[in-house]
This record gives sequence, structure tokens and C-alpha cells, in this order.
Amino acid sequence: MLNSLEDAQQEIIKNIEPLAAEPVSLLEAVGRISSTEILADCNMPGELRSAVDGYAVNPDLSGNYDQLLVIGQLKMGEVPNSPLVPGQAVGVLTGGLVPDGAVAVIPHEKVQIKDNYLKSLEFVKPGNNFKQPGEDFQKGDLILGQATRITPGLVALLATFGHGQIQVYRRPRVSILSLGSNVVPCSSQAARGEIRDANGPMLASLVKLDGGLISSVELAGQKDMTQIKTQLLQMLEQSELVITTGGTYTDGINEIHVLIDEIGARPLFREIPIQPGSHNGGAILGSRLIVSLSGNPAACAVGYHLFAAPVLRALQGIEPLLPRVNAICSSPYVKKTGSRRFVRALASPREDGWTVSILPGQKPSMIRSLVDCNALIDLPPGHPPMEAGSEVAILLLDRSAV
Repeated sequence: MLNSLEDAQQEIIKNIEPLAAEPVSLLEAVGRISSTEILADCNMPGELRSAVDGYAVNPDLSGNYDQLLVIGQLKMGEVPNSPLVPGQAVGVLTGGLVPDGAVAVIPHEKVQIKDNYLKSLEFVKPGNNFKQPGEDFQKGDLILGQATRITPGLVALLATFGHGQIQVYRRPRVSILSLGSNVVPCSSQAARGEIRDANGPMLASLVKLDGGLISSVELAGQKDMTQIKTQLLQMLEQSELVITTGGTYTDGINEIHVLIDEIGARPLFREIPIQPGSHNGGAILGSRLIVSLSGNPAACAVGYHLFAAPVLRALQGIEPLLPRVNAICSSPYVKKTGSRRFVRALASPREDGWTVSILPGQKPSMIRSLVDCNALIDLPPGHPPMEAGSEVAILLLDRSAV
């Protein structure tokens, strides 16, 4: 069985094929992942346009801008029906077409008009305030790459080129199952010895941020093993990925391992030596994947980022692993590590690199560190206590930050 994080990640990723593509309206495309590339089918702008409200001018051969006859005003969308001849000017609007023969556009606040003659208050350089054909995009340019997350800016670009619908990867369906017999719904009044379900809502939120669709969030509660087995199989039927939390080590028995074996799933990895969450695991049944995480909230969150999130990204055709950068840690870490440890942290970019600070509440059962966590400090096995100012490797949980 595999015993390193990287081997476990690669083992589960190699069993994943991106989901099929589907068409979506451009109005629903933001956040989705493109399945095909799109090239510009024309120049943008397609014709010479004005960059300001003002006057398109064609001075006479002497370059005189003091006596230009204003022959009219072009409305927005109006197509010029004749070129400007030397000594003429015509009013234009921002984004409007510029007539042939125009040498430049002068902003309206930089001119004086008297008796239909224009005088420029500034030196006019040929080409000033033009939007040149193709200056933004040229025909054949890539405007959308395959496996690209659609941003509002891309939505504007695609709309400009007339794409009201695009092809994107289908969203992965995800079910979440808590195996703790003492876990009750978060809206319930927890009796003594019981705990409210924090992991289910947290995992559902993380899945949505990574582009997944939630099929169900369920608790095993007091069900027996046969009932839980049926519950797990039903979840696998309706999802590409089932994430379980808890039940990884109870009374010396790993409940999720027993369940995986009984439903006939093939284990991909088990018991990866990391902290928090050394009892994480992965399995596959047909094409459906199972990722089992610790029941401790912080360990559950760390396990999600290391094992479950890569599955969701791979299913959508994008780079599965988190970006890794070096950072200067502004706070000390007084413990020596045994196993490889992932410390919850807050990272910030700066001009010369990244800085990171360790968040309070580092016990696996504590939620405090999750509130502002946007990075994991990766400390190797046997790492000595760390002083403030040390350089560390970090995993950035927000891929858009780099």
C-alpha cells in the first residue's frame, strides 16, 4: 500500500477521466471550466473607432487645426457615408465609427467651436484617440483556452465575440456521509455525548467552491453496518465522488475500511502518514470514487484539500494539485514534527514573495484555525521547532492567488 502523500494523490488522479462536456448559457457560465478552446473569428475592434467623445479631424496640408469646418455629428451606431476631406471635422462618440480620412480625434473639452469652425486647444498627433482595428484582439487569437475557469472578464470577452453559449465540463456530483454515531444534524439540540455536524456543511461549502454539485449530505447515526453499506452504495449511484468523514478509527477498527471492503471497492491508498488526518483513505468502485477523511474538523479540512479537492479538479479537466510556493513565516512553531505536518496558516503576497503566519487553534479538533485559513505550511517529518523568519513551503488553497 502507498505510504506518501504524493503517491496517494497520483494513484487517485490516474483513475480519473474528465467528465463529459455540456453546453451552458453564457449567463450561467461564470465559475465553470471550459472544455474547448475558442479563437477570435475577427479583429476586435473590427474597424477604426473613436476612444473619446470629440471630433474626428482632417487638417489641411499646412496642419492648421484652427479653421476646421464642422460638417455634422455622428450618432452612436451611425455609419459614416462619406470621408473627411482636408479642412473638415465631424463630431464622434466614444466607441463610434470614425470616417475615412480622419487623422485623429480631439476630445470635446479640448476644442472651441465658433460659427461651425473648430479650433483645437492642444497639439494633435496623428492617430490620437483612435481605437485601431485589431488592437485588442486579432483574428485567430486565443480568447478562451481549454480547461479555463470562466471569469466575469471572460464572459464579457465571449459576449463581445458573439458566444451566447459555450461548452464546459459537467460539474462533479458529490455526496457526503458522516460515520460518527454520536453526530447529530447541526440544527439539532445535541445531548450530552453528542456533537453537531460541522463537517458536512463545511465539506459541502468547499465542494461548491471547487465547482461540484452536492447530491446529498447525510449522517449514518445509529444505523448498523448493513444499513450504512446500503446508504453508501446509494450515494455512489448518484455521485462521482463520495466523501466520508469520521469512522476512520473507532475502537481499534477502521469502519470505513470495512465498508469499502464489503461493497467490493478497490482501495487506492490507506493510512498516509501525515498530521492532521493520518487515517485518510481513497477507494474506487467502477468509476465512482470514495475519499475517507478524519472526523476532527481541522483534520477533515486538511484532508479535503489534499485528497478530495484534487479529485474534483481532475474531473473538470484542470490541474488537480495545489500550487506550492516558498514563504517567510512571521511566527514561530514550537513543536518538533513526527510525521509530515500541515499547519493551517494565513498567507499574504508581497512585492518580494510571500509571507505566512500560523493561525491559532492547531489541534485537529479545533475549528478556530479554519476561519481565516488560506494556506497550509508543509513541514517534513522530523522538522525541528521553527523560529519566526524561517522560510517554509506552503500550499495555497486559493489557486487564483498565483
